[in-house]
Amino acid sequence: MQNLKVWFKNNAVSLTTDLSDIEAWHGGDIVIFNNHIGVISDRRNKDGVPYVFHHNDPFQNSYEEDILEKRDGMVAHYRITE
Repeated sequence: MQNLKVWFKNNAVSLTTDLSDIEAWHGGDIVIFNNHIGVISDRRNKDGVPYVFHHNDPFQNSYEEDILEKRDGMVAHYRITE
């Protein structure tokens, strides 16, 4: 995970982790939690907060989940641009 953090820091745009700024979250963005990483979906919950694609355990029912507000330890939010 540490190598990914370094790569994103040097090659992507660092964005807010403030979930109240829902316009700052776009599908394809990368979100990094303590020891976990996910990709922001283009789908959103009823409050406008985007879903996250991630793999948490082998018994997970869906890889696209409404976890952004529930999961602790968000440390970064990045967007890769050309």
